[in-house]
Formats: sequence, C-alpha cells, structure tokens
Amino acid sequence: MSFDPSAEQAGQLLESYFYWNGFPKLLGCPIETDFAKADIALVGLPLAVNPIERTQYLAPRAVRHRSQAYHRGHREFGINPFELARICDFGDVPIPTPTIADRAVIDIEAFYARLDAAGAIPFTVGGDHACTLPVLRAIAGSNSRRKAPVGLIHFDSHTDSYGDSAGVRCHAGNGFRLACEEGLIEPSRTVHVGLNGPMVHPQMDDWSRDAGYRLLSLREIEEIGIPAALAEIRRIIGDGPVFVTIDLDVLSLSDAPAVADPEAGGLTIREMLHLLRGFRGMDVIGGDVVCFVPHLDPSQVTALHISAMMHDVVTIMAEGVARKRGAAGSGDGAARG
Repeated sequence: MSFDPSAEQAGQLLESYFYWNGFPKLLGCPIETDFAKADIALVGLPLAVNPIERTQYLAPRAVRHRSQAYHRGHREFGINPFELARICDFGDVPIPTPTIADRAVIDIEAFYARLDAAGAIPFTVGGDHACTLPVLRAIAGSNSRRKAPVGLIHFDSHTDSYGDSAGVRCHAGNGFRLACEEGLIEPSRTVHVGLNGPMVHPQMDDWSRDAGYRLLSLREIEEIGIPAALAEIRRIIGDGPVFVTIDLDVLSLSDAPAVADPEAGGLTIREMLHLLRGFRGMDVIGGDVVCFVPHLDPSQVTALHISAMMHDVVTIMAEGVARKRGAAGSGDGAARG
C-alpha cells in the first residue's frame, strides 16, 4: 500500500518535524503524571554530581527541545513504537537537595520506586552515572517487583566501579561497584562496552574484571568488528531482563562534543546505532543517557544523537511491551486499548 496522506494529514506530519514548535517533550510524547497510564516512562533527571563540567542538570531540557521531532516510526524495524505502547513524558524527577549527592539519590530512588510499582519501565535523560544507581535500586534486586538482579549493558569509556571518593559514597565513578555489592546487577550478565583512554593506574579496571564483568574495550571492538561485538554482548546478556546505560563519553567527540568527561577516540554514532539496534528482541527493562553538558555544543548535534539513541532503545522497549501483552492475552483473547 502506498503512502498517500491527505493534505491535512500531510500538514500534520510535516509539523511533527518542527522540533522548535509547541511545548518541548521527550520524543514528542504526551505529558503524564500517573505512572499507571504508561507502559514506558520518559523522565528527565536534572542533577550533576560529577565535578567535571557540572551542567549535566541542563540535559533534560536540551533533549526535550531536540527530540520533539522524533515522534516517528522506526525506519529499520518498520514499526511505530508509539502505536505499540503507551509512552509518556513524566517531566523531571523532583530533587529537593541537588547539592547533596548522598541525599539526592534517596529522592531519586523513591520516584522510580513509584514508577516501577505502577508497572512502567523508565528511560531517563540527564545527570551522570551517579544517577543510574538509584534507578537500579528501584527497579532491580530483591526489593523490586523483579525480586532479582538484572543484566547490564554499560556503554562508557570508564568502568565507573572505582569505590568511594573523598568521603562520598554515591558518585559518578562508583555506581557499578555498589550495584553489584547490593545485588542489583548480575555480574555474569554485565558488560562494559567501549572502554577507552588513559588510566590513572594500570589496575583501575581490575575490580570489574574480578567481579566477573565482561570488559569489551574500544580496541577489542575495533579488532573483532561491530557484528562480532554485538554477538558477544548478546551472548553475555542472554534472555533475561537488562538495563541499557549510555555515558556519552563512549562516543567520538565529533559525534558527541557536549560530554562531561571526554576521551579521544570513541565509537561513531553509526557504530553505536548499529549496536543498539542489534539489541532488538532483548527484554530491556530500563535505560538512560548520562553526562550531557549542553552548553559545550551550540550546534545541538549531541542532543540530536541522544534523541536518535533514545528512539532506538524506546522502540525496542515498546516491542517488548507489545510482546508481553500478546503473551499475557493469548490465553483469553484479552486486548489492551
């Protein structure tokens, strides 16, 4: 069937590309406050804990502005995620104490615990990798509705499993040590993807290696190629639930110049999208993009690439929602409006 919209429909479709038009919303989705009315909750997290380039708290607003135009179907998958699942923008996490990291994470966890209890799955924009830990505390581990740890695909130039620093427990470089120690992620189903750059000490990645994480460095990816790297990630994760977290410093600075802790080199956005799209069929139960510093990129190319990555992951989430809905309704013919 050919695509032949009416003049009115064509005007509406064209307007959807105007990211500068109307109220900015993540992926152009409707605003909602009741988690029970969404399958997928898009959330802004305006917080900066990392002392390097501290304007990560501006990330949600910048991505809302640019991602407004991504309320569209997925070209490669041939589906429209917004027709498969209820996807809504839930605004920003309220954080009364943004300057006290160890207190802020408690407020963040409480927000995501309410989200999780309602049955929604989150995708978050903003903050740094100190912010992924409270999300995992809410949606994974023995206290969550899943009652077990989950797998983790961690895109980053750094392992962020370095231990406490200067008396601070929850910081951007410690989340994936604490998540393991607290039983939130399964070490044998955790992979660091894209490790890159010079090291403070040659043994700084040993904790992750000793814990049982798979370290898939940028150099290894270059040597084996993207298809083989994707196959390795899928082998590690298997069929269980997985959280996908993306630190922008995993990308080349030409593709993501507005990043808090940059490293030379990095994956290209084309390679990154190839990997993300290769996760199709996985049980993705949450995701985020962190360490975006908008003022470093007046061109908005970083925000554009974040929008594209979010669209890919959310599309995979939406397919998962539809797949589970079909499985749940197959016995009694139930359908969801």
